[in-house]
Parts: sequence; structure tokens; C-alpha cells
Amino acid sequence: MEKKEISDRIKSLLVEDLFLADSVDEIAGSAELGTDLGMDSVGFVELATLVGEVFGIEVADTDIGDGHFTSVDKVTEFVVLKAKWQGKSGEEG
Repeated sequence: MEKKEISDRIKSLLVEDLFLADSVDEIAGSAELGTDLGMDSVGFVELATLVGEVFGIEVADTDIGDGHFTSVDKVTEFVVLKAKWQGKSGEEG
């Protein structure tokens, strides 16, 4: 899965599952999830869970606090690196 596809899928999760915007076009990759989109601590945990399920990667609680979930760009980078490290190539389901 290409980096842009991963980013687009993450934006879709933010819109369709977490209801943080009306459309993916409203979300810039660099937008801060907490500050700009208003995500709270429960939302970060939900996003981490969804990312793990959708991309078939392991997401630890510490990954949230380590700055990997501050923006769409950061989450995308995290997914790319984690998938490489775990030997995955893309979306699971």
C-alpha cells in the first residue's frame, strides 16, 4: 500500500469512525489531531485501535504518547515503519 493510500485511509477513519470532520478534504496531513481537530484522549485510543485493526499492525499504548499520533502525517509514517518492521505490506481488511 502506498503512503498516500495509507494517509487517505487514516483520514477516512477520522471522518467515518471518529466523526472529526465532514469530509477527508477538510483534513490536512499536517493538522494536529488534538489541537486542530479536537480529538480527546479517548479518540486517540480509538484511533490507535482502528489503525492496528485496519493495517494489521501492533500498536502499543506507549506509541500514542510517543508522538506517533499527533497528526495524519505522523500516523502515516508510523504505519509505514511499523508495517515494514512487522513484515506487512498494507491494509489487512
